[in-house]
Amino acid sequence: MRFFGLCLLAGLFHLSLKAQLSTFQYLEEDYYADELYLGLSTRHVNLEFPNALPAENHRMSAWTGDFLLYRTNLEPGGMRYLFRNKILGEIFYGFGEDFTDIARAEGSTFSHFLIGAHDFNWNLWVRDRWALAMGFNLTDLALGSTFIVKDSLGYEHPFTPAPHGWYVGLGPALMADYLISDFFLLELQADYTFHLKNLVPLSYGEKAPDIAMPHQYFLSAHLLTSWGLYTGIEASFLNDRSAYNGDARKLEWHFGFRLML
Repeated sequence: MRFFGLCLLAGLFHLSLKAQLSTFQYLEEDYYADELYLGLSTRHVNLEFPNALPAENHRMSAWTGDFLLYRTNLEPGGMRYLFRNKILGEIFYGFGEDFTDIARAEGSTFSHFLIGAHDFNWNLWVRDRWALAMGFNLTDLALGSTFIVKDSLGYEHPFTPAPHGWYVGLGPALMADYLISDFFLLELQADYTFHLKNLVPLSYGEKAPDIAMPHQYFLSAHLLTSWGLYTGIEASFLNDRSAYNGDARKLEWHFGFRLML
């Protein structure tokens, strides 16, 4: 039994040595033939605002769905395009149900909104087993935290500090692919977004027009199989540059399927 196991590992290693990124077959089609894919997945989301007090009122853990659109391209200098919007799955789970009227109960939200995240990357290096593309992202942000505070008379009032509302920004983006074998492809992505404009502040939020704009960054690693299934981990981080230090982090686990459109 041990001998057969070693033979199997040797066979897989031999296949991986012969594998070529440009000929990776996805559902018996060339994956990088400038195709558009729709990825649908089940995901588990953990959202935390670790500096919020009490922190337990600013957490969320839930199962929901997700999607992505991805146009592949492996030509030297060719452009890849990826779109995602997290709020479309999260809206059913209580944070961001109505962006213009976030419930005044204590809690926090951190997600996309109407624009989502658009990535435009151009291939810089394409080799037999790996490729690297760089470009920029256009990304929006829906953000809001409400705290219950007491006034000098002991009465409780909801308070939503800045930053809050709907932001839009730009920043650098990176994509990298590594072919593990004929059957497994590792896809990596990283974005950093400098938010430039608060398009719609929350009407009941703190008025602070001169506050520093928040930044956010995103990291993902997807393991794609030639049979259409994929799994992955994604992490989103909010860098609140205000005095409130309302940083947030979102960790997601995905299991899904990509359809060729």
